[in-house]
Amino acid sequence: ILKPVDAASYDASMRMHGLKSGKMLKEMRGHTSYINHCCYTLDGLKIISSGSDGFVKVWDPKTAECVNSFRPNPAGVEVAVNCVGLLPKNDQIVVCDRSSTAYICTLQGQVVKTISSGKKTGGDFLSAMVSRMGQWLYCLAEDQNMYVFNTQDGKLEHIIRAHDKEAIGLAQHPHRNLIATYADDNTLKLWRP
Repeated sequence: ILKPVDAASYDASMRMHGLKSGKMLKEMRGHTSYINHCCYTLDGLKIISSGSDGFVKVWDPKTAECVNSFRPNPAGVEVAVNCVGLLPKNDQIVVCDRSSTAYICTLQGQVVKTISSGKKTGGDFLSAMVSRMGQWLYCLAEDQNMYVFNTQDGKLEHIIRAHDKEAIGLAQHPHRNLIATYADDNTLKLWRP
């Protein structure tokens, strides 16, 4: 089954577009600042968005209604949430905010596990993603390093120097064991974890 395409936007809205027609089908509003990332849950029944307003929102794609909204930061502080990732074997998500900490949460907003690089300054995470099997969490940080964590115990397994200049983000190949990191100096690096 082909799902519609969702697009996150700087105007604090998220739009659902038909794959064949490209036409906007629905618009979702609820964030008060930029929406940095959005993705469908594995079953396709929910959409998760993360925003610069510090909130993660869970949406019903059929009604375009927000069914849950939470701040993963335990102090409830407004820290921009850069991205969310799905853990493939359960109903949990990884939330990466603009700090050196990532959170494994339920869709109801309960923090199950906190994962941290331990850096106090200069190591805020920019982007994160979960390996296809869900065993590893890759976090690219502003210190140009990629931090590799075990999702089961939260242990930091590896620190990889990814770039020499300002890192921007990372992506994973959908079918192969490859990760791409990219930086402001127009470099793209491929990693085989």
